Amino acid sequence: MIAEAATVYAPALPGQAPRARPLPTRSRGVQAVILAGAGLIGVVGIVALAITLRGTAPIDALEQSSSVAEVSDAGSAQDAAPVIAVSASAATKEPPPTTNRASVAEELSEARPKGATALATLAERYPEEPEVLKALALAYTRDKANYAKAMTTVRKLFAVAPDMARDPDIKQALLIVANGPVDVAATALDIMGKEMGARGPELLYELLSASGLGKFPKERATRLFADPKVKELAGPGLLVANDLRAAAGCDRKKLFARAAKEGDERALAHLKPLLATKGCSWHRQADCFACLGDRKDLRATIDAITKRLEQASASK
Repeated sequence: MIAEAATVYAPALPGQAPRARPLPTRSRGVQAVILAGAGLIGVVGIVALAITLRGTAPIDALEQSSSVAEVSDAGSAQDAAPVIAVSASAATKEPPPTTNRASVAEELSEARPKGATALATLAERYPEEPEVLKALALAYTRDKANYAKAMTTVRKLFAVAPDMARDPDIKQALLIVANGPVDVAATALDIMGKEMGARGPELLYELLSASGLGKFPKERATRLFADPKVKELAGPGLLVANDLRAAAGCDRKKLFARAAKEGDERALAHLKPLLATKGCSWHRQADCFACLGDRKDLRATIDAITKRLEQASASK
């Protein structure tokens, strides 16, 4: 039917039958449409090809960027490794070796006979060695002209070794200077009151209890005992002992109740002499503390302190 539909009959010549002739293969319009379609297909193909070619560039760039990032990350890890290693090394680094005690002791033994100058040189080399500083402080104390240097050295000693506040030799040096010229005596007393912890007020008390104490150190030590900070360091036992020491004979009676609760051996040292009923007047037979009567309250106070001290000793 298609072939039939595509055939038209040409007019016949006279005496001839009509003959069929083929229809034209394509019309110009159809050809134009076909050409346009082919062109469109070509354009689409070119565009697709361009998109394809264009699309590979970002991918390649992305791959290159990824490779650079990986290299960068690897480099960062390599760079970080030495830092971590250094930090670990610093953390595990051993502390510097301690001073050779045997060497210090030997040098100190050689310097002592040479006096303060040699010991001062040694102290410059070993500024944190307690035994060297102690030896230097004691050497300075032997010369009144060096009392100020002695106190400076004692302060350095307490800074590096607070426990030296209980050293008997240093205690003696402080007591000597405290009874010396006013300027250095003030320094020694201030060290006792403010720079030796609980040991400081104890030395002040010993100083006040000693005979032959000069006026200045006695007055300054008394003022220091009134300082709230010194009182806090001293504690109740030492404070009541000092108040008993300062009170005149029968005035101590008003301290009995407090002493019974807070007193210790130091309080007993001021209470027991009050038990004596003789020793006054020209024949030394009179009662020096007649105001205390039969001593009943006094004995009760002494018994309370003694019992408390025995219990404390047993519990240790």
